[in-house]
Amino acid sequence: MNKSKIAGILGGVAIVLAGCGGFVYTTVGGTVTGLGTSGTNVVGLKNEGNYTQLLSADGSFSFTEASNANYAITVYRQPSYVNCTVANGTGTMNSSTGVANVAVTCVPNVQIGGTLSGLADGAKLYLINNITNVAANVNINADNTAAGALSANGTFVLPTWVVSGYNYNVAVALPPPGQYCTVVNGSGVANNQNVAAANNIGVNCVTAVPVTFTVTGLTAGNSLILTNTSTARADDKIVTTIGTYNFDWSLLTGMPFNVTVKTQPNGQTCTVANATGVANLANPGASAQVAVTCQ
Repeated sequence: MNKSKIAGILGGVAIVLAGCGGFVYTTVGGTVTGLGTSGTNVVGLKNEGNYTQLLSADGSFSFTEASNANYAITVYRQPSYVNCTVANGTGTMNSSTGVANVAVTCVPNVQIGGTLSGLADGAKLYLINNITNVAANVNINADNTAAGALSANGTFVLPTWVVSGYNYNVAVALPPPGQYCTVVNGSGVANNQNVAAANNIGVNCVTAVPVTFTVTGLTAGNSLILTNTSTARADDKIVTTIGTYNFDWSLLTGMPFNVTVKTQPNGQTCTVANATGVANLANPGASAQVAVTCQ
């Protein structure tokens, strides 16, 4: 039997099946644009049956579908440097012809950066970027990890790129010991048509006053949590053994400190002496007299 007869028979079977309420398998697909060809960007697509594909370059794609199925093609994994959306991704198959007009379009994300000054030699600064978009139900705290730590003055960029149209808000997550760091131009809306606007963040660190405390009497295996409440911040510190410690956040001259016990150790009661005062760089010893006694 020649090929044309076979094709005719198969086509007839498909028509009969479709006409009788049966189905044949066909494809739903389309094209991806904006990924590029380098393989740097990888997008994950899935259909309504949770079958998945990873695509790393512009081009065509397809999923196998029944000719009478409802289909839904969505993005389940976004690339790091572009953001992809799907058009014509849902519908109902009504023939064995297939669908080839699903369009996955990827547009560049925005890298966030700026300039750091005043960081002490050998110190590290951790920033946090709160990325939000109400419409997309996005609220992500990013970059407050070792990968995002800054260890040198000069220009910097943060590891997590932000989707164009999303809000970013960069703040200090953890300052270096003995310094106080501030951020200017830290918030805005990412715009891949104006990348420079998201790269003019200024971070400056200056010498500051540590709040130092000494813990005595804490029994082995026990722990307590102390809190230093200062200007617009409550700084918690977990202590698991006796000794002398600094709170993570040092203070500028004129900032108040107020050290309290947030969580007492099991079976003990700790009290705080010299718990309050005002930081003064000219007299740093005044904020180093906090004494915590546990009994």
